Amino acid sequence: MEMRVFIVTALVLVFFEHWVVGQEQTQFASRHSLFASLPSEWQSWGAETDWELTAIAHLLLRDEPNAEKFKDVLVLPLREVNAFITSDGYLVVTEGLLERLNGREEIAFVIAHELAHLVKGHSRNLETDPTRLERIRTEFERGLGTSVVGTGLQLLVNAIASYYSREREREADAEAVRLMAKAGFELNAAKRALKRLSEGGGFLSWFRSHPFINERLEIVDKSIRRWNSVVSAPPKIEPPPNQLPEVYIDLQIQPWLGQERNLWREFSDEVAKWFWSSLLEAAQQSLFSFHPVKRWQRHRAKTWTLNVTLSNWQVSPLKLMDDEWRIWELRMNWQLQNERGEIWKDEEQRFSVALTKSEDVRSVVLKSAPLFAQRLAKFVVQNCPKPN
Repeated sequence: MEMRVFIVTALVLVFFEHWVVGQEQTQFASRHSLFASLPSEWQSWGAETDWELTAIAHLLLRDEPNAEKFKDVLVLPLREVNAFITSDGYLVVTEGLLERLNGREEIAFVIAHELAHLVKGHSRNLETDPTRLERIRTEFERGLGTSVVGTGLQLLVNAIASYYSREREREADAEAVRLMAKAGFELNAAKRALKRLSEGGGFLSWFRSHPFINERLEIVDKSIRRWNSVVSAPPKIEPPPNQLPEVYIDLQIQPWLGQERNLWREFSDEVAKWFWSSLLEAAQQSLFSFHPVKRWQRHRAKTWTLNVTLSNWQVSPLKLMDDEWRIWELRMNWQLQNERGEIWKDEEQRFSVALTKSEDVRSVVLKSAPLFAQRLAKFVVQNCPKPN
């Protein structure tokens, strides 16, 4: 009898832990925010600053007109490809855009292009089509996972639904190359960035009001020939003195060829979404202090690899008193490697969740992703080398 009471209690705790995971993630993001000075709307949408982007912007704006109007670079957690300057001096760029680029030099071009509008004092045209405005609002709500109302809607309308004329965009492309040359960035990175960003796109794409890609490449190429002879020495961009060592954890969840391969793929995608925030919290609580970075920041960080290989997926019955339960269990191999490919830890792992007879397996599996991500994060921080 005591054993049954213990098992039931454990199952209740499992369900409770699943419920609080989402609450903890939200509270954690707010609790550890470094951006209390940002407008509340940007904080609520998950906007972040980044020391490297801020440093790039200040280098590009050195001794330029209107530089005093610039406040900071904000990164929005949107997959949409976009960047813009707000009326109050923030340069906003989406993670979707940064993910398309390869390294600091290409990022510098996008930042330089947006700052060129500020330097030149370009005026914007405001979108007035109500159908388009509603589509813009819908796209942002889908991307941010929240409703955009009141002053928040007006802020987004002013920033996104406004646009520069094509003539202003041409001028900004040419001016961006000049800013890059003055700051010492590689000018050919401008062409590489344009080519990467022209692949794909989206409704709120950075190319929505810009000239066609071939025309932009010609403009940039002409500007490179003009300014290439006066390029300054490469800039020295160092992290702040109090910045923790940065590490990118390359999470590699291997495909599963078993019967549940499609659900395993969905589960893996959900885990990946939760992994970074879980890792950030676990790292701050560990003895080894390091700062996990996102994929777009990996060019400046060490890269460790975490491989997850599934060996068995099983859902089995469990009889407890008068209730019928089931246990979903995974058996896997987890392997953590450092930047040189050396294996720090290679270990067999189990992960299990209890569910009632009436519960949908797929729903329980996907809801378990945050908890699984937390387990992976703890595995990383527990098995990486500790400081001397």
